Amino acid sequence: MKLALLCSVAVRAISSPVLAADLVQPVAAMPFSWTGFYVGGQIGGGWNDSHWSGNFFLPFNTNGSGGNFGGQIGYNYQIGQYVLGIEGDLAGSTVKGDDQCGANATFTTCETKQDYLGSVRGRLGYAFDRFLVYGDGGIAFTKYKFTAFQPFVQTFGGGSRVGWTAGLGVEYAFTDHWTAGAEWNYYDFGTRSGFASVVPIATVDNRDTENVVVGKINYKF
Repeated sequence: MKLALLCSVAVRAISSPVLAADLVQPVAAMPFSWTGFYVGGQIGGGWNDSHWSGNFFLPFNTNGSGGNFGGQIGYNYQIGQYVLGIEGDLAGSTVKGDDQCGANATFTTCETKQDYLGSVRGRLGYAFDRFLVYGDGGIAFTKYKFTAFQPFVQTFGGGSRVGWTAGLGVEYAFTDHWTAGAEWNYYDFGTRSGFASVVPIATVDNRDTENVVVGKINYKF
């Protein structure tokens, strides 16, 4: 009887550490999910190509550059490794370019200046756990000012413009809530005609495209 009792105590003593070790085995980490709303900020730069033509000047370009700074809000939904999303962004812009107003306007400088840049874009990405690569495309908005600096200053029908945009981006989630990435987008706002403010019979056609690269940081809810 005593022998049986001693054997029982010994078996329990040996098995207890084994059971305890089984209980404290680490649980496998859950894979990261990109699903959810997010909001964030962005900063970067833009390169504008503005082509001038019409009955007032011989064709020429005012190619410029400047900074972009603003914010974005969006939503992602992950299906397997694919990530579908939609994002809206709005940024102030200091993009500006100037040049001689064509070969027939030696002493006249023309300037293209952008006030803001925004878009609403769909996104399609592929996730490698916390690393996401994606393409995007959608509708874009901006406001340009077109000005000629002569003995007098005149403008040429700038204002709000609507166009399209498409691009590529990468993003990394360095915590469950904070992500950071970089994005390139191409913008095309087509051609807009405007009358000169001082010489109304003069018309100018402006075709505007732009490349923008930004760094972004987001908080995911």
